[in-house]
Parts: sequence; structure tokens; C-alpha cells
Amino acid sequence: MLKTLLTTFLFCLLSSIAYTQGYKINGRISGLKDSICYLTYYYENQNFVQDSTFASSDGTIVFEGKNPLKGGMYNIMIGGWQSFDVLITDQKFSFEANIKDIFTTLKFFGSRENDLFYSYQQKSVKDALKILELSKKTDSVSVNQLYGLQYESARYKKKFLKAFEETFASKIIKSTLATDIPPAPKLANGEEDPLWENKFFVEHYFDNIDLTDDRLINTPFLYQSVKYYCDQLEFLSNDSLIILMDSFLNRSRKTSPMRKYLVSKVANQAETSKVMGRDAVYAHLLNKYYINDPLLWDSLTVRLVKERYKFLKNLLIGSTIPNLKATDVNGKNRALYEMKSAYTILYIYATDCHHCKNFTPQLVKFVQTNKAKGIEVFAPVFGNNLETWKAFIKEFGSESFVNVIDNKGKINLYQEFDAQFTPTIYILDKDKKIIGKGNMNIETIQDIIFSNRKL
Repeated sequence: MLKTLLTTFLFCLLSSIAYTQGYKINGRISGLKDSICYLTYYYENQNFVQDSTFASSDGTIVFEGKNPLKGGMYNIMIGGWQSFDVLITDQKFSFEANIKDIFTTLKFFGSRENDLFYSYQQKSVKDALKILELSKKTDSVSVNQLYGLQYESARYKKKFLKAFEETFASKIIKSTLATDIPPAPKLANGEEDPLWENKFFVEHYFDNIDLTDDRLINTPFLYQSVKYYCDQLEFLSNDSLIILMDSFLNRSRKTSPMRKYLVSKVANQAETSKVMGRDAVYAHLLNKYYINDPLLWDSLTVRLVKERYKFLKNLLIGSTIPNLKATDVNGKNRALYEMKSAYTILYIYATDCHHCKNFTPQLVKFVQTNKAKGIEVFAPVFGNNLETWKAFIKEFGSESFVNVIDNKGKINLYQEFDAQFTPTIYILDKDKKIIGKGNMNIETIQDIIFSNRKL
């Protein structure tokens, strides 16, 4: 009996602890009736439903769950295309508002973060409306009032962010503000540095974003900032970008969710970049932040990355490409390294690839036109269907290529030559060193080969 009572007591105690660790958000919106309401969370540029409830006749809604919510910004959708954001730091709080004007009537109880967030927002909007009204007037009194209000509004924002700088509300607000650019320094000739704004952007764009706070992942602002930042850096060389990305990632804490998020974002940006040769940055990120920082990832992810990196590191521009051996249309064994031309185009394609069907005749014409320049094509095909392969060669006139097929199924073009798409093209010099790669057009191939000839 005693054992049963103890077991029951422990079960009730554990259940009570689990319940107190959950979340409960009570709200009352006057004028809201018979409406399904949703609690959604932000992830990048999308919202996902976390919870749903039905508003009672007096506008009361309750979101409740046994497991705590992740910290971040959430959105409450109340029907009629109306919604408002809430910050989740406290797991239990309440609010009230009026359906006719939710923004200005919204009040929170038991959540200092939301109090701060909305007091700032409400005053900022109120000041902005007054500034807009005064800006339409030209009399001296209105102009002086306008300048005074603009000064006070800017002063209020700075004081708010300083006074509450450790709060999540302040971090959210600050992350949406542009960093003030100081005056450009003087060069040795006495003139202002014309590149100062670019330099400042590269080094200080994230000064207003706390990359040690994991809660910012669950907001729409971090994703937008990271994407915009990476998009603006496409002009940098690989070496410069690697140094910058290391510095950027070091702003986050090791093994933190933020570090994991940022690594995955910048790695994806490098992998999908349209800048030729950017896979050198991608390879660096794989090696340093996946393979050599395995605590961030599960064992399967690390294993797959190791496998990808093993091949990718030998396929970067400037590397000597691995040899490729396969069988030609006459059943003869052929090797990429046997090609003695000044330039070899390694053309990896698929017979069912629509782009390959359009591009192959263009490549045939280009090679024929520039035959005197010593350009040849070594063309392995995906798959091992001899009939469709030979039919493709005949239909698109690529008999002049060294066409090869892996009829024994021993070559993994997707992995060993990083053929993530078709066609995948490598441009090689006489020593089989990679001087260009990617899914490129004829103009790009021509520019790479002809510019290399002039060096």
C-alpha cells in the first residue's frame, strides 16, 4: 500500500512539475466573437501554427500547452485578417485589447517584455504620425515643432535602447535599426575615403544584432539580415569572404543554436552562389564548421558532410581534376587524362535533361568554330542506357565529342564530380587543372578560355 501511495505521489508531483513548465497565454479581445484564433511562430520569412483555440462569446482566448515555447517572436491571428506579435520570454501571461483598434489598446499583464515592446511601438507610431502631420505645414511655428519632435523622438529611442539594452524587447527593436555610419576618415591625400561606406557595411552591419541570443532565430528579422548581408558580399574574393565569414560566425557562441543556424545559412549561400568558384568558400565552411566542429551536428550529418568534402576539395578552381575512365561508343576504354588538347571541356549531362538538349548543339558549334584553338570535349553521360545515349548523340550532333558511358555502374558522377545539376561543366587547361566550372553558357566558356590564353 505504501509503495502504491509513493508511486502515485511521485506521478502527481512529476505531472505537476511538467505542467508548470508549460505555457499559458490568456487574452480577452473586446468585440471578438466566434472566431478561431491561432498562435503562430516565426521561422525566417514564414509563419507556422503552434497552437489554436476558439474565442468565447466575450472574446476570451486561451493558448495552453504542456511543453514550454521556444523564446522568440510569435504572432496571434484572431480572424478577419487581424494579427499582432507577442514576445515569448515569459511562459505565462495575459493581455487585453479592443477589436476596433488592437494596436493602441493592447495591454499586457505578467509580461514586462511585451509591455516594453508595445510601449516603444505605440509611442514611436504616435510620434511618426505627428511628424508626418507637421511636415505638411510650412509656417515657422510648425517647422520648429517638427524639428523639436524629431529630436525628442530620436532621443527617446536612444534612451530606451540604452535603459533596457539587456531585454529581449530592446534587442528586437535594435535589430531592425540601421547602424549609424560615422564620417569617412581622411586618406593620405586629405580626401575622404570613397570606399568608406562599403568597408563600414562589411565590418559593422551586425553591430545592432546580438548574435549570442538564440531567440532571434525565431523572428523574421535575423533571416532577412543574414540574407541581405550575404547577397551584398558577392563582389568579394574567396579569400576575403572566408576571413569575413569566420569573423562573422565567431560572433555567435560555440555549439549554440545560433551558431548552427548561421553556419547553415552562409554555407547554403556559398553553395548556391552564382559566382564561379564560390564552392571554395563552401568547402572551407564544411571543413571548419561541420567536420571540425562535430558537436553542432548529429553524427549522420557529419558523416555525409565528410563524404561530400572528400570529393569537393579536389574539384575547386585551381585543382587538378581527378581522372575519369569510361567506355566510348565503340566499346573502347577512354580516360580524361588521355586528352592532349590545350583545353578540355568536361561536359557531364543526361539524355533526359531539357537544358542539355538545348545546350549540346550550341557546344558542338562552339567547338567546331574554335577547333584551331585546341578545344575538345570529354562527355560522360548519367546512366547506362546505351540506346538512349547513342540516340541522343546522333540527334544533337555531338559525334565530335569523346562520348563515354559508365556501362558497369562504377562511377558516381553526382558525388565524385559534384554534378549536382545537368549539365555540369568543367573547363580544364592542358594539365587538367580546373580553370572554370559550373552550369555556364557559351559566352562564359568563351570568356574563360580566351582570357586564359592571354595570360
